[in-house]
Amino acid sequence: MELTIIGSGAIGGTLGAHMIRAGHGITLVDADAAHVAAINEHGLVIEGPVNEFRVEARAITPDELPDRVDRAIVAVKSLHTRAAAELLRDRLSPDGYVLTVQNGLTADTLVDAVGRERVVSSFVNFGADVMGPGRIMQGNVATFRVGELDGGRITQRVLDLAEALPYAEPTDNVLGYLWGKEAYGAMLWAGAVSDLTIAESLEDPRYRPVMIAIAREVLAQAPVRVESFDGFEPDDLEGSLDRLAAFNRRSAKQYSGIYRDLVVRKRKTEIDEMLRDVSGPIFDKVAEIIHDIEQGRRVNERANLDELAEFVAALPAA
Repeated sequence: MELTIIGSGAIGGTLGAHMIRAGHGITLVDADAAHVAAINEHGLVIEGPVNEFRVEARAITPDELPDRVDRAIVAVKSLHTRAAAELLRDRLSPDGYVLTVQNGLTADTLVDAVGRERVVSSFVNFGADVMGPGRIMQGNVATFRVGELDGGRITQRVLDLAEALPYAEPTDNVLGYLWGKEAYGAMLWAGAVSDLTIAESLEDPRYRPVMIAIAREVLAQAPVRVESFDGFEPDDLEGSLDRLAAFNRRSAKQYSGIYRDLVVRKRKTEIDEMLRDVSGPIFDKVAEIIHDIEQGRRVNERANLDELAEFVAALPAA
């Protein structure tokens, strides 16, 4: 398979490296010129407990994209989805398609640019981090599902992608997985306001009411049947906390990408894009704290999570 991966950081780079090693023709695209240069000069390195290998790879910056792209993967942060969609608007071939492997419900932005029939979606739950130019740490192996936006059928292109992508399996309800990730992701957003690891924030009894309440707030907005994955079960949120904590303890990626954006990379998070997907008093409070951290009015510390716990405890009973 020939694929162009737009956004070749943690997730896009990991997928690209595995696919190159499997013999697929992959072009990596990234806005980070140092990352692109390192890949072209030294190859793309995957490290960590899952596997360690290096592949020779072709990497370019967005301004070097050719005029025609047949198949693409979009793996940029959700706040950069519109820019990625514009790159594809006049480049995606009439019989081509684009797969989004992003967090959140980003498909509509791509649909606006290239048409609904040319967009495929997915749910990705393995963890990875960019450790430096040309170096990515893959923390674990986890659920990866590929499916058509409207569900109900598994098409040949979904089967082709699932066969080519590492760890991927086809699904007829990708939106159900994505809404499950929205609920689990809301827990990660809550935990990221502190300096606790993912597992610590999920299993601490002081914060369990926060985690359950924010997940319920999101699940109540889901328009589809929500799927289970990696220990998360929408009908057993209490038990999910223990299972998800154990799942994350087994990963080399101990802190969420949200936390790393705030503390390590010092960059804008995807919080405003999340606010377009979900709403509610608890998530809005989390967003308020995240905005404070982004703008230097707070730091990531347990006191923020304590404040959030007090806020949830003071809400009227449902």
